[in-house]
Amino acid sequence: MRENDSIRSYMAAHLKAQLFASHVARCVRKQLLQFDKKTVLHFDCYANFFHLYGHTQGKDFYLLLTLAEVEEWKAAAPYALDRYIFCELEEKGISIIHMTPYLRAVFSQS
Repeated sequence: MRENDSIRSYMAAHLKAQLFASHVARCVRKQLLQFDKKTVLHFDCYANFFHLYGHTQGKDFYLLLTLAEVEEWKAAAPYALDRYIFCELEEKGISIIHMTPYLRAVFSQS
């Protein structure tokens, strides 16, 4: 996972907020689909905010972040935005079914 960590670090440091948020949303979607094949996840990037919304595990969810907040999460750690999203989903009752290599990377970073 070391190589993936360095790739993610590079992405966090060099991608604009919209592109980075879109990449993270695709990673989250892929993970949620592994847990629930009926997952629907959409994301939209606008001039000043990022909207993530959908349905999984029988629950609807949405998350709205400003692009300034995305920049803050990017600066905090390569997987900080992913971790924030999964924590928000857990608050909405959406479970992490089991730890995967991706989730281990997400939750092992500080």
